[in-house]
Amino acid sequence: MAVTKTRNLKQPATTDAISPLKRGGLDLGEFNSPRVAPDVTSRLGQTLDEFYGSLGDVLIDITALEVNTMVVEEIKGDKFIPWETYRDIYPISADYLEQQGIHQSLRDRYLELRKTLELEYTVLLSDPNSPLYDPTVLEQARGGQEILTDPTVELHQINTRLPNPTKTSSSEEMLQAQQILKNNRFLRCLRKLSELKAALDSRNQALLKTNSHQRANVKSINDLICAQTVIQLDGDVINRYAQEIVNHPDRDLILHIHKQGVTASQQQWRGLLEFILGLVQASVRWGDGQSLPWGN
Repeated sequence: MAVTKTRNLKQPATTDAISPLKRGGLDLGEFNSPRVAPDVTSRLGQTLDEFYGSLGDVLIDITALEVNTMVVEEIKGDKFIPWETYRDIYPISADYLEQQGIHQSLRDRYLELRKTLELEYTVLLSDPNSPLYDPTVLEQARGGQEILTDPTVELHQINTRLPNPTKTSSSEEMLQAQQILKNNRFLRCLRKLSELKAALDSRNQALLKTNSHQRANVKSINDLICAQTVIQLDGDVINRYAQEIVNHPDRDLILHIHKQGVTASQQQWRGLLEFILGLVQASVRWGDGQSLPWGN
């Protein structure tokens, strides 16, 4: 079964997009009336600031369209649960993978997941615009074996900064773990790592079930991204294809499904961009003294 996965394609309904303006029982028609109380106007101004911030996060998410096509043995209905994903990736280490019996051929890729998570958190700590900013991180980066400046550093050489989600004896660390899961940028990274880990887990189970060494070396594209297309706002289009697909018997079918997925995703992506830009333009017009477009 071939599955095309697209990201950043869900177009929110108009009612969802303006729902932040209805907090606290505020009526939009009431706002457009000249008899608006000052406290109501103040509340609306604060809500609009939050709304603009959320629009910024959405725009960051949709600056590029990414379409991945995978061949899987079954489609699982697992949902992305940030705490669960963070809890499962945090303890990954060479010793942990050995204890869990992870197939030897996949261990480096599991370690890369954990290293990526560490790097993303360290970048957040070193960003002055981040709510998690810690000025001491950049000072420590001047030393050796620092993930922020040394791409060759191994995971076991890193002194982790990530709060431990399994350390139930420390309420402070648990609170810190919950705090970083509220950061949109960190969550975007965690979601991607969740997808990669799910593919690795499936491949690991398949390899462990294989009894024959000969069968273990048979090339397969199951649970791997076999075709990927990335389209950026500046017009760049990047296509990647897994080596295994070159001689795969179902190559033409898989590539055809991928092409259809890209076409459908482009249409939906374009519609989402137009929708968001329309909201921004309407907000700017309202800021210039015009009434809210949805209040007319």
